[in-house]
Amino acid sequence: MPAAVDHILLTRFSAVLRPGAEPMPESWLRYRLGFFYDACLPSVLRQRGAGPFRWLVLFDDRCPEDFREDVEDLAHEAFTPIWTHEPFRRDSFAAPVAAVSDAAYLLTTRIDSDDAMAVDFMAAVQREFGCEERLFVNFPAGLQIDRGGGVYRSRNASSPFLSLIERRVPGRLPDTVYAVPHARARRHAPVRQVPAPPMWIQVVHGLNLANIVNGGRVDPQVVSRRFDFDLGYDAQVSGLALRRAQLAQARRVARLWGRHPGEFTAWLEGRATPMRGTHEREQDDGRTFTDRVQDWERRTGVRWRSSGTRERIRAGNRAVTGGRWRLAGRVNALLAGPAQVLAGDLPAVLAADRVVVLAEWSRSRRLRPDALAAARAWVDAGYAVLLVAARDPWRGLRVGSLPARTAVLRRANVGYDFGSWGEALTAFPQLTAARWVVLTNDSLVGPLGPLDELVRRMESSGAHVWGPTLNRQPAEHLQSYLLGFAGGVLARPELRDFFAGILPQDSKRGVILRYELGLTRLVDELGLRRAPGWTHEELGLWELANPPVHAWGALLERGFPFVKRVLLTGRDFETVRSTVEQVVRERRWSPPAAG
Repeated sequence: MPAAVDHILLTRFSAVLRPGAEPMPESWLRYRLGFFYDACLPSVLRQRGAGPFRWLVLFDDRCPEDFREDVEDLAHEAFTPIWTHEPFRRDSFAAPVAAVSDAAYLLTTRIDSDDAMAVDFMAAVQREFGCEERLFVNFPAGLQIDRGGGVYRSRNASSPFLSLIERRVPGRLPDTVYAVPHARARRHAPVRQVPAPPMWIQVVHGLNLANIVNGGRVDPQVVSRRFDFDLGYDAQVSGLALRRAQLAQARRVARLWGRHPGEFTAWLEGRATPMRGTHEREQDDGRTFTDRVQDWERRTGVRWRSSGTRERIRAGNRAVTGGRWRLAGRVNALLAGPAQVLAGDLPAVLAADRVVVLAEWSRSRRLRPDALAAARAWVDAGYAVLLVAARDPWRGLRVGSLPARTAVLRRANVGYDFGSWGEALTAFPQLTAARWVVLTNDSLVGPLGPLDELVRRMESSGAHVWGPTLNRQPAEHLQSYLLGFAGGVLARPELRDFFAGILPQDSKRGVILRYELGLTRLVDELGLRRAPGWTHEELGLWELANPPVHAWGALLERGFPFVKRVLLTGRDFETVRSTVEQVVRERRWSPPAAG
């Protein structure tokens, strides 16, 4: 590579994206540093055949001192850490790059801190330099590795491993490869597409939901041939086991494409790009065929959502569902007797000054394992637990062994979770006087860690009513999958009457509108303080986002040790389900046995 050009590798590690955003917690930093150490760092240090290059890595300087010391130790003769608390912008690397390079031409390459490059990546980039005024270089072919160790083919017509060749303009800061989002590179300059064997690896895990596995599973031997790093993957799968895994992945991808045609066109564009050989795509507005398909999806979705046909179908579905629930409610009311305490230490629960009422339902004759695991975790955190199991009267229920300071109350299968909470508080009014009463349900999978941070945030909040998160649709309200009530506030007549007056609803939406939103309205009318434990701002979410759905990974990393069950069961979450499943498997946690 000519001496007139400097090559600089750029990585954003932890710089925040929004002004005023809180720094990432140490748990997130350590989690991310593990991928950096296992994948990104060794893949860069073991480059072969490349000319000299420098590596700049951007960190938030509002981090624990020991984390900074560890980074500085790693950085020795490997990379230059840039410490700043400014939010990341497209020109954040411009001044640091200008400070280390005054060459006539600049070649900048980007890599995320949890990804890896092939052993000849930097050499291949350097071979493309030819004193161009401004040109992006892209290698479309790469791989993805999920947390289960599966290896998948990936192709991207404008990948996050881009490089930018630019001629320097005297007196002006360089643009660098971060001048434009990688998916919109052609808005800024032409893109040269260079066919090659797999040149990069994305690691798909719980904190990078923008990455979706959208390709077929491949023989893992391709990794050892093209990469030299320390990240674990399933290197042994082969033969019949590999064929079965490939077939299962093909089914997943087919379902993904059926529900999201834009993912199919993105795959198609990525596959077609290297088939044309090395070529340059001219600068334009940056919009791809996939963008147009996704626009079409949005437009048709809007039209469908507002169409009379859809409303008639929805009305029919609501009528059927409502009729089914009304019938089930009448049968339960006729056949089911009063709630019964089936097992456990009820006196210990009623005497506790911190208590959890956990609503559980299942078609099974056994209690949900997640409900029992949550009960054990709450007991370990110093709470007593009343587990309210809703079952149809013709279905038996086997309780099995219970944690200490736990009791099981069986009730009729009506009223959803609010019905279970209301019946428990009405049957045992002494619960309402406890210092803390937590109402929660079995919509949570876990725990995936101890409850220490959840309890700390709740008990130090100063709120009368606390929830981990709030939602602003259709109106602002604390989300009812977990609510904490402080200082005996549940004994107030208005709240006591609210829970005593819970009536069966025809649908879950009816429960949300009448009781979930209604509870927040009542709390506000009474002048009680309410607070979320994790705000939208802390989680980096837009105003109308649903935190446990759109920021489940960030919530986990910031100490909320559950994920919503709908992420594992809902049709709308197929794109993230395998990642959630893997994180759940890895993080399953059992508290110490309670005495």
